[in-house]
Amino acid sequence: MDVLGLGTAAMDIVMQCDSLPREDGFSFIHTEQLLPGGSCANVLVTLANLGISAGMIAAIGDDGYGIAFQADLDQCGVDTQFLIQRSLGTTLHTFITVEPTGSRAIFANLGNSLLSLSAEEVYPAMTDGIKVFYTDMFPGKPAIKIAEHCKKSGIPVVFNLECSPSFMKLCGVTSEELNHMIGLCDLFMTGKEALMELTALGDFQQAARRLNERHNPPLGMVTTWGEGGAVWLCGTEEIKASIYKVPAIDTTGAGDAFAGGLIFSYFLQKATPEIALDFASGCAALKCTQLGPRLKGGEHSVRELMAQYR
Repeated sequence: MDVLGLGTAAMDIVMQCDSLPREDGFSFIHTEQLLPGGSCANVLVTLANLGISAGMIAAIGDDGYGIAFQADLDQCGVDTQFLIQRSLGTTLHTFITVEPTGSRAIFANLGNSLLSLSAEEVYPAMTDGIKVFYTDMFPGKPAIKIAEHCKKSGIPVVFNLECSPSFMKLCGVTSEELNHMIGLCDLFMTGKEALMELTALGDFQQAARRLNERHNPPLGMVTTWGEGGAVWLCGTEEIKASIYKVPAIDTTGAGDAFAGGLIFSYFLQKATPEIALDFASGCAALKCTQLGPRLKGGEHSVRELMAQYR
């Protein structure tokens, strides 16, 4: 196994509608699909599609959602030996409304399984032979335990803070634990919302620089800015990558495809940060042309898109 991930496992009910409803409004649903998702799982499936051996640590329920989730990971080639199935458990599932432009709204039912994973249920041997540990810190304590072991063992840790600190707190991750994980990771990834909340700054570019200076991760910090592209900050250096302007139909999971592409290119193909950012942007763009939260297609499909829209 090359990459081990600990984090979000979910099933997504994706509904295509004319427009996202406003308060007291309504919208017609034209199609409805049950699709496997979960941010961490999406990253690992991206890696599997790119030919990388990946495995996942998570707690799921023994309900229909959990059974479908594990079956799909198995089919995608992601190692599920570290998935824990809770008896009478409810698996995290989300309701995602998507309008024709690709914009979406997400409602999450956390269930009672995902956050039940304890630090006692994970152990150092899970990391045997891996080259990268990836986590979104769902849940926090077991993620910290594995990250601490990886730090001692020289295994790169990638932490992707996808949600705001206030939301993480609702999910049982304290600010102390959050800061500890940022201190443990080699590469820190996050977006606008989390940046501004962590720094209390209104300008997200300034917030990114402030946070990078504060924590100074060994490999720096990667921030995604939506249509503004992505930036890799390492010390005083800033490396930027533009987006590929594709006809988007669903932006759900684009950030996960980006993260998977970055890990593949930088850590496993040993590409430069510039090349890795560009490839990751290509992965995100390809995902935006597809319905659902997961990237479909391998390295050839990504490079084909990059050549077409460069």
